Amino acid sequence: MDIKEFISLAEHTTFKVGGPARFFCSVADEGELVEAVSFAMKKSLPIFILGGGSNLLVSDKGFPGLVVKMEIVGIAEKGAGTSGSGAVIIEAGAGEMWDSFVYWAVERGLHGIENLSAIPGTVGASPVQNIGAYGAEASQVISSVRALDTQAMKFVELSNADCQFDYRDSMFKHEKGRYVVVRVSFKLSTDAPVNIAYKDLQDHFEARAIAAPTLEQVRQAVIDVRWGKLPDWKLWGTAGSFFKNPIVTAEHFAELKKAHPGLPGYPETDGRVKVSLGWILDKICDVKGLCMDRACVYERQALVLVTLPGATAESVVELSNELMKRVKDRTGLDIECEVEWVN
Repeated sequence: MDIKEFISLAEHTTFKVGGPARFFCSVADEGELVEAVSFAMKKSLPIFILGGGSNLLVSDKGFPGLVVKMEIVGIAEKGAGTSGSGAVIIEAGAGEMWDSFVYWAVERGLHGIENLSAIPGTVGASPVQNIGAYGAEASQVISSVRALDTQAMKFVELSNADCQFDYRDSMFKHEKGRYVVVRVSFKLSTDAPVNIAYKDLQDHFEARAIAAPTLEQVRQAVIDVRWGKLPDWKLWGTAGSFFKNPIVTAEHFAELKKAHPGLPGYPETDGRVKVSLGWILDKICDVKGLCMDRACVYERQALVLVTLPGATAESVVELSNELMKRVKDRTGLDIECEVEWVN
């Protein structure tokens, strides 16, 4: 295993900003991961695990410890569910690119993650972030997670319940640095119905007079809708949606709706309501296209921040702080970043 020094992290993240890693290495198997973690422990260095770099904002000062690029790959069927259930357990390495894994599943007629198509990043990030889009979340299909417990220095199998999933959240975020995800098992299905309850997907298929879309058509619809709203990752620096949609009580949402007619809300299973922050930023705060020192709000989707050449991480932070202030001033809502700050 080759441990390098002072490697630019801007080149390893989709935001394309940020300083260097003091030490940097890639790991392709569990043995190399143990070696890398042991190296950091001997030198009393903090560790950061890097996947696709698509949900990160790295400080302009960089990271003072060891950045480990996760490259453990491989996809395999691990077993089936009960007889006649159609369930199939698929295990994927943490270093597999997420959308390539989705494509692999759809090509084999496996339902469950098609609505999560075109999300950048790696499989290893899916349980950490509990990635979600178009009416689906990774937590709905994750069966278990294999991870290195860096406190005990042993590999453990964590159940879905162990992961303590919530909206864009998991146990891994609350015990940062302790667990390093190496493989994720998903419970997919050969015969589950497709999920097109999300309005954008309904509109897509209604416009094309498709009443019963196939698995492949749902994946393509998600890709088309997604890329119609988001910037091209090859042309812009971005991490996709920068903020989480706030979740409030039904009573609070009714008050917001009264003050701001037309505000979209999506009921949660616990009775609360997920509020459309993109609508608030666009219709109430009018921030599309707003720029601060080479960091901008994307002109097609107010939840997305982008960077232009010459931008810094600090300019992204300043812009995000301004957006949080405007939302607070005009709605009373406190909003949270979805993107992880690497400092």
